[in-house]
Amino acid sequence: MELTFEKDDLLESLQVLQGVASGRNTLPILSNVLIHAEDGTIECVATDLEVGIRIKVEGIIKEEGAITVSAKKLADIVKELPAGQTIEMVTTANDRVEITCGDGVYKIIGLSDEEFPQLPSVNGAALKMDGGALRAVLQRTEFAASTEEVRYFLNGLYFNCLEDRTEVVATDSHRLALASCEPLNLPEDVNGFIVPLKAVREITRTFANSPEVNISIFENQILFADEHATLTTRLVEGEYPKYEKIIPESLDGRAVVSKDSILGATRRVQLLSNPKNFSVCLEIDSQQIRVSAKTPELGEAHETLNVESSTGSVRIGFDARLLIDALSHIETESLAIEFSGGVNPVVVKPIGEEGHICLIMPMRLEP
Repeated sequence: MELTFEKDDLLESLQVLQGVASGRNTLPILSNVLIHAEDGTIECVATDLEVGIRIKVEGIIKEEGAITVSAKKLADIVKELPAGQTIEMVTTANDRVEITCGDGVYKIIGLSDEEFPQLPSVNGAALKMDGGALRAVLQRTEFAASTEEVRYFLNGLYFNCLEDRTEVVATDSHRLALASCEPLNLPEDVNGFIVPLKAVREITRTFANSPEVNISIFENQILFADEHATLTTRLVEGEYPKYEKIIPESLDGRAVVSKDSILGATRRVQLLSNPKNFSVCLEIDSQQIRVSAKTPELGEAHETLNVESSTGSVRIGFDARLLIDALSHIETESLAIEFSGGVNPVVVKPIGEEGHICLIMPMRLEP
């Protein structure tokens, strides 16, 4: 195999693939990236047997072939090579790869491509989804997914495919995030699916600039693709909780406030919260929101914010980390905090943007 690349083209692909080809795999070959050149196309592939990514890379094929090399080592070398120069890659005897750039020559020990796992492929019609809409719903919900392995069906995002919209949901039982997008016309026997959290993060990276993404579901796998890349992953098996039941239909109080003001105040005040539970208190009335924290061993802090509008009053406690996460993922200048008493879930919504909510369970405050 003999190939020629521009540095930026090769490096961009390797940086995407590194998230899958981590060094923690039990099989050495899974830490490698497969470089495959055939029929005028160069592809780089990585998989951990759960998530697989195939990316087309611009380059010149002087001799076809295939080899696998350490994804991290190759990316590290390419990253340090001087900008504006071409990279020559040649396979030599005993599965060695020789990289030449300017006056530098680098030789890496590789592995044969024969043992590299084959990624699944699908033929037939695929669902089409706007790339910006896909990235938006993932970004607005991913933070709320569980990372604990006990309730594995919460370790991903649930796509609930309704007639007029698709609701993308994440929850770890302490908070919930929901974002809506266009309806996906799935096969009749599929009402929804759970995409694992690792794949969600790789989708955002792999299709960062894609105007449109094709989605195909087959057996227990889902495939995302555009004209340059393909990502496949196993779906999370299990029944997702009936999240609709914990979202309040109506709440007694509502305060509208600047997103930057309350986010900044919460970040500052939580510095003096109890490091065991990060508890902060919000006191809301018709004129203002007071954010406070008090820890006997550290001290206390409070800030007062003017509200744009407010109905009702409440004193309620939160884990500051959960509140900051929710506020950080609101993308509008103002947001609404909707509440009904100090022990019921609180809903945070962007002002002027439909179909996006964050729900947070409160904490019990000390008297």
